[in-house]
Amino acid sequence: MSLLLRKSPEVVSADNMSDLHIHESMAISQAHILVDDIEKPELSEEKQHHLTNVRRIKIGTKVTATDGKGAWSIFRFIGQSLENIDDVHYSEKREPALTVAVSLTKSGKLDLTVQKLTEIGVDELILFASENSVPIWDESKQSKNEQRLNRIIQSALEQSKGIWLPKLSFLSSFNDVAQISGMAMADYNGDRITSSCKCLAIGPEGGWSPAEDSLNLPKVSLSQQVLRSETAAIVGASLMSAYRDIEKRT
Repeated sequence: MSLLLRKSPEVVSADNMSDLHIHESMAISQAHILVDDIEKPELSEEKQHHLTNVRRIKIGTKVTATDGKGAWSIFRFIGQSLENIDDVHYSEKREPALTVAVSLTKSGKLDLTVQKLTEIGVDELILFASENSVPIWDESKQSKNEQRLNRIIQSALEQSKGIWLPKLSFLSSFNDVAQISGMAMADYNGDRITSSCKCLAIGPEGGWSPAEDSLNLPKVSLSQQVLRSETAAIVGASLMSAYRDIEKRT
């Protein structure tokens, strides 16, 4: 079905997102779909199958879709495609941006980590090889894992009805991570994390190496208990996101 061209996406600040009833729209939506082009959304056979046979979405059901770059709208599911029933809206990125860097761990743990950090609303996910990382990825393995993790991120964005798709990147060592402005290290003996922390690095199960530990970076504590790597990433991201929301309201 051809789609009519509509007015340019309306820009709204994050603080005024409720003016466009984004939360109400998401609440009534039976599914949230990531598409390449919000003006002319196309559904792959895989997504058609998922919506029809897995989610049991019926023809005529209202759904929402986003391009993962801030644009979103309401559509009617008509089987093989989506029918526009609303203007395209644009939600600005939440500020400040939140970055979490995670040392490589076993694949299952990384899958959980990137899924939950996407749901929480982290803006950038960085994976890096720490000196004590157990798995070391060669170029072939990194490419395969990157494809898998990006699929997980996309699915998590749809599940959590997010608007902005997090950026996933890889760095070869913690030295590269340490060059990022404002980066702090998660450390059991560090100072309690505060709202000033916008970039957080999570070490491996074996802890930071002496060389990494000696880098001149702030160290922040996330809990009074020792946390596994994936738990630390989720807790740290949750605290950072909560601080951001509190700052927005004050």
